[in-house]
Amino acid sequence: MSIQLPFRHLEPTFFAGLLDDPVLLVRVRQLGSNLLFDCGQIHHLAKRVLTAVDAVFISHAHMDHWMGIDTLIRHLHATPKIVDLFGPPGITDKLEHHLAGYDWNLAEENWCRFRVHDVHPQEIISSIFSGPEGFLRQPLGRRARNDRVIFRNRLSQVAAETCDHRVPSLIFRIEERPQLRIDTQKLAEQNLVPGPWLKELKYRYSHPGTDTKPLLIQRSTPAGTEEFPLEDIAELCRQIGQPQDHPGIGYISDIGYTASNRRRISSLLKGVNLLLCECTFLRAAKEKARVSCHLCSDDVNQLLDKLRPTFFLPMHLSKTYNRRSRELYRELEPPPGTRMLELPLHITPAPLRAEMLDWQEFSESPCQDDQ
Repeated sequence: MSIQLPFRHLEPTFFAGLLDDPVLLVRVRQLGSNLLFDCGQIHHLAKRVLTAVDAVFISHAHMDHWMGIDTLIRHLHATPKIVDLFGPPGITDKLEHHLAGYDWNLAEENWCRFRVHDVHPQEIISSIFSGPEGFLRQPLGRRARNDRVIFRNRLSQVAAETCDHRVPSLIFRIEERPQLRIDTQKLAEQNLVPGPWLKELKYRYSHPGTDTKPLLIQRSTPAGTEEFPLEDIAELCRQIGQPQDHPGIGYISDIGYTASNRRRISSLLKGVNLLLCECTFLRAAKEKARVSCHLCSDDVNQLLDKLRPTFFLPMHLSKTYNRRSRELYRELEPPPGTRMLELPLHITPAPLRAEMLDWQEFSESPCQDDQ
C-alpha cells in the first residue's frame, strides 16, 4: 500500500534505521532546499543532499545527535551560502569548539557562514561564524520569542519547545506556512474592492509581526471607493479567507515522560499529520526509561492517544534490542485513524572489515599512473 502524505511543499525522508542515530531530512520542494533534524551519523548522505541543507535543527548535543556536525562542516564549508543552525542553549559554544579544532589558514572569500542560534524558552541568542574569516565567532545579538516559531522560509516554518532529557532537548513541529486564500464572494459581501492592498494583506498574514502599522484597505461606499485604515488584520483574514489545513510533521527525540514534557508535547504537536517519536525501551524496561529520561512503548502509546497523528514512525530503539525489535511493533498500539510505519533495523552501511578486502587483488592491479 502506498503512503499518501498530505504535503504540497514538504518531502520528509528519515535517513536512519530503527536502531541507527536519528536523522530526519525535510526537503522544501519548490525551493530546492533541505532542512536537517539531528545529525549523528550522516556519512551515508550524498554530498548533493548536504550541500542543499539551508538549516539544521539539533535536539540536544549527545553524541548520537551531534557527532555528524563535522561531516556537515566538511561538505558545506566551501559552499557560498549562509547555513542556519538551531539548538538548545550552549550549541553555539559547542560548534565553536568543533570549528576551532581545525586550521583555516586557506580560507577563501566564497566559503560559507554558519549562523547559529541558542534557543532559550524566552529568547534566541545568535552568532555567526564566517568562513572567509576562518570561522571566528561574532555575536549577532538576541531576540525575544513572541511565539514558538524559530525558523521561517517562504514555504515552511519550524516551531520548537524545550523538554527535559537531563539536559534541554528540543522537540520540533515542521509545517507548511499558512497562505491566505481570498474568498471572492466573502470579499464582495464586505464591500471590499480588490487592489494592491490584498498583496500586502497576504504578506502580513504569512509574516506575522513584521509590520504593525494600520493597513489601508479599499471599500465600496455610496460615494465611491474609499480607503480605510485597518487595525485588526487577523479578524479580516478570518472574514474573507478560505478555510485551509496546514499539514505538519512532529519530531520527538530523547525526552523523559514527565508531566511538564507531556504538556509541551501536547501543546506543540497535537494533530500533526506525521509523528516521528523515539521509543527507546520496551514496557518491561519502564524504570530504566525513567532513570535515563527516555520513553518506553507504553509512554508512546499514551502520547499517540493524545496527539492522534495520521502517520506514526517509531525510531531510536535501544541497540540492546538488536534481536528483539519485532517486540516493539507488537507493544505499540496506535489509536484508530493512526497508521504505524515500520523501519528496517539499519539503513547506514555496515563497517568494513579486513576480510572484506582482497589485498592480493589490490597489489596485482596496475597503478593508474602506469596505465
